[in-house]
Amino acid sequence: MSSAAEDKVELRRAIRQARIDRSPDGDEASRLSEQLGQFCLDNKVKTVAAYFPIDGEPDIREFLDWGLKNGLKILLPVVSGDQLNWIQFDGTTRIGALGFEEGTGKSAILDSADAAFVPAMAVDIKGNRLGKGKGYYDRALDDSKVKTIAVVFDEEILIEVPSEPHDRKVTAAISPSKLIWFGR
Repeated sequence: MSSAAEDKVELRRAIRQARIDRSPDGDEASRLSEQLGQFCLDNKVKTVAAYFPIDGEPDIREFLDWGLKNGLKILLPVVSGDQLNWIQFDGTTRIGALGFEEGTGKSAILDSADAAFVPAMAVDIKGNRLGKGKGYYDRALDDSKVKTIAVVFDEEILIEVPSEPHDRKVTAAISPSKLIWFGR
């Protein structure tokens, strides 16, 4: 295992523990959803790729509800083997192949989205995103031209995140209190 890979494992372990230890902030999900909604309004986003939160990821379900009510087309990932396929969310859910909640809807193409909100464990000031380590999003976004925005908690925006050549950088990071663009 390379040094960067080992560093990523250690950082993931620390962030998972920090997420377990966090004091719940009832307003945090609302603030994050407001940030995501404002991003869509400011950037004239009509179609957005997003996710259902699992394992302590930032909760964006309030944003998903807002988006559906306001005519936003929302694409959500569906796990198929070691790949993510995309559906246009119809507002209903089911339990997917890995035992997590997934949206239902007709098949969609990721590159039809104006932006993609992707979960992250951390992001650094150069746009390096730390995922959970399975590479689902790195593979899904590898050839995509969509603007990719990492969704994190405020304290998960770091000076440096270990990265490897296969890691896909993000365009921006968004948290409950800020939006940071990289390389703009």
